[in-house]
Amino acid sequence: MTELRAPTRFSVPKRADYPCEPHAASLFGGLRIRRQVIQANPAPLVSIVTIVRNGAARFARAAESVLAQDYPAIEYIVVDGASTDGTLDVIRRLESRIAVWVSEPDTGISDAFNKGIAFAHGEVVGLLNSDDWYEPGAVSAAVRALKESGADIAHGKLQYWKGSRKTYLVTGDADLLEKGMTIGHPTMFVRRACYERLGLYRHDFRQAMDYEWLLRAKLSGARFSFVDECLANMQDGGTGDQRWRESQKEVARARGIHLPAARGAIPYWSYLGPALVRGTVRRMLDTLHLSSARRWYHRHLSRIKITHTKE
Repeated sequence: MTELRAPTRFSVPKRADYPCEPHAASLFGGLRIRRQVIQANPAPLVSIVTIVRNGAARFARAAESVLAQDYPAIEYIVVDGASTDGTLDVIRRLESRIAVWVSEPDTGISDAFNKGIAFAHGEVVGLLNSDDWYEPGAVSAAVRALKESGADIAHGKLQYWKGSRKTYLVTGDADLLEKGMTIGHPTMFVRRACYERLGLYRHDFRQAMDYEWLLRAKLSGARFSFVDECLANMQDGGTGDQRWRESQKEVARARGIHLPAARGAIPYWSYLGPALVRGTVRRMLDTLHLSSARRWYHRHLSRIKITHTKE
């Protein structure tokens, strides 16, 4: 595995900043908490973390996509942000297959991600939001890619959905990370050693914390391996999609932190202005159901390969 260089320009949350056990005042449970023995397996342990808050309607789909994986050594960790809508009922129904779950208030997505990573015992960590779900065989494919390549991070294709209809299959490309978010976060599997060496997700990024971390990792020497198959699915209309303008502002800020050529007002707006225009045009085309125009947009204006899919 590549020797990584720890960032020095700013402080980021560390694994040691988070307890590896739930707070006594929180709701929690799971096999590990109950001291039940999890069957040992010679395959590298993979920790999958799902964060959720008031997501009962979709959480079960995400959880079942994890629990149905064919990979033999998975521990499932669920971090709930004090849900009040029945999410806890779903978690308790699945508790016999969950390693650790905790329900307590958090300060945002980054805080929830970091809690889950702190609970992880696996050599590899995957983060799956409650609106997303894995393809069958996704974990096996990612672990195989990490083993064969010796990379630090594996990622693959991401399928977008609008309701029950497939829309776009997005092919990630780590080579383009300096230009923007070009990796589908639900498809990303990271060696836990990377988080321990490079730190966790920054709390001052509310939407694009995944991009800031990926850019930090790449510029610190992390190696990426692309899995040429669909690993995960994402439903259109999630929090990130609803707050895309704020996300693009944070992408521009992350570039300014990590890329010397992107610092200052002119580089900031030179990135952000076109990004907002592209995002507005794409959403306008989606609203107007102009399929041919959308296909032209993604063929000629997108930074990464996007395939229009129909069902």
